[in-house]
Amino acid sequence: MKTKDIYKVFGIAPSTMSDWSKEDNKKNILAQLLKGISLEDVKKIVESQQYETPKPMMLLSTVNCSIGNKKKHYTLTGLKKLFYKREDLSTYDKYALKTIKNEALQEEIEDFTKYYKISPKRVHEVLLSL
Repeated sequence: MKTKDIYKVFGIAPSTMSDWSKEDNKKNILAQLLKGISLEDVKKIVESQQYETPKPMMLLSTVNCSIGNKKKHYTLTGLKKLFYKREDLSTYDKYALKTIKNEALQEEIEDFTKYYKISPKRVHEVLLSL
C-alpha cells in the first residue's frame, strides 16, 4: 500500500510511517507489512471484520461511571472477581455490586456472565446477598 492509503484506512500519519520505516525503529516490521500488503487485501480483511465494542464493557462502564474516584475504577477482570470473592467485600465492592443490581440492564449482566462464563446462579446469589 502507499502511505496515503495507509493513512486513509488506518489513520497512520505519513510522518509516523516515515519514522516507523527507519531500520532502528521497533515498528519497522509493521511498516514493512503495511507497505507490502495490497489495498484490496486490506479492504477484504476490514470488510470481513465486525467492529463492535465488547459487550462486557457495558457493565464495566455502568459501574465505573458511578464511581467518582478514578483510582477506584474496576477492570473487567476485577469486576469478574467480585462474583467470586471469598473474603469480606470492601465498601467499593459493595457499592459496585449495588450499582449492578440497581442500575445495570439485564442484557449487560447476561453478556458479562456469558463472556466470563460466570454462573447466572452465582451472580443471582451475590446480588441477592446485598
